[in-house]
Amino acid sequence: MGMTATLALDTAGGYIGGLDIPGWELFYKGKVRDLYRHPNHPDQLLMIATDRLSAFDVVMAETIPDRGKILTFITEHWLKEVSDWMPAARITCEPSKVPDLPSEVHDVLRGRMTWTHTADRVNVEIVLRAHLAGSGYREYRDTGKLWDIEVPEGLQNSSKLPEVVLTPTTKAEKDEPITWMEAVAEIGDLAQADRIRELAFRMFQEAATRANSRGVILADTKFEFGRLDGELVVIDEVLTPDSSRYWPADQIVAGKEPPSYDKEIVRQFLRTVDNWDFKAPPPTIPADVIAQTRDRYLEICQILCGALPEGLAV
Repeated sequence: MGMTATLALDTAGGYIGGLDIPGWELFYKGKVRDLYRHPNHPDQLLMIATDRLSAFDVVMAETIPDRGKILTFITEHWLKEVSDWMPAARITCEPSKVPDLPSEVHDVLRGRMTWTHTADRVNVEIVLRAHLAGSGYREYRDTGKLWDIEVPEGLQNSSKLPEVVLTPTTKAEKDEPITWMEAVAEIGDLAQADRIRELAFRMFQEAATRANSRGVILADTKFEFGRLDGELVVIDEVLTPDSSRYWPADQIVAGKEPPSYDKEIVRQFLRTVDNWDFKAPPPTIPADVIAQTRDRYLEICQILCGALPEGLAV
């Protein structure tokens, strides 16, 4: 492993990102993902899932080691499951198959990189909800509805909805809820909007059924779509614990939000920190909180996929 690759790791072995890849431009650095492009391949991009940790829109100093590999592994698992009817923008997750990618970075990127076509993103986030939770519960508590969707009275936090509902949002600096008709207008094509809706519901139902058979409830999730040569493809992560809310089926108690298989342990800790205003710089996250969070990601990966990324164990 070369020096530049070593510098992309923190003292705990987590991949912090920002890797200098000769010949490649790091043109976007999100909370979790780094995006690179190469002048020889203007229609593709390299997407790297780092181990960076964010909470309340603040990036922490610590990482969750291997989290990026887990997210990539789960996404790849689901994309293979639906590949016969739902095309994706991604090309490969194997570094050696990426043209012009220097061999000295293959090892550090293996398991966390995706080489993908640059699709024309549909600027609507498709959010599907089977249970009340998070912003959906807060909206219902305050208005008695899920934005423009009528739902029964008397529901509580974590209550199952009578049917899965679609609550789309904009794709902007801060996602804002919109009606389905506003989403259709943003998509710009009624037939494609209907197709997006159909595909999203089908993916949700297949994933929910699979998760339920393994003792896990898929409470909600979000999908993003793009157009590649005019055809719809799914982009970004799919059905991961970062894009979805997974609950242990035997721990759902009406009126309370069940423990989720994600970074909620970190959020719970941060809520107890005195004198932190939920802005940068963040407080230090204790090692045991990091370890517990990593274990949750590994656990849900094993449950959903029946396997873990190479070299990892629960």
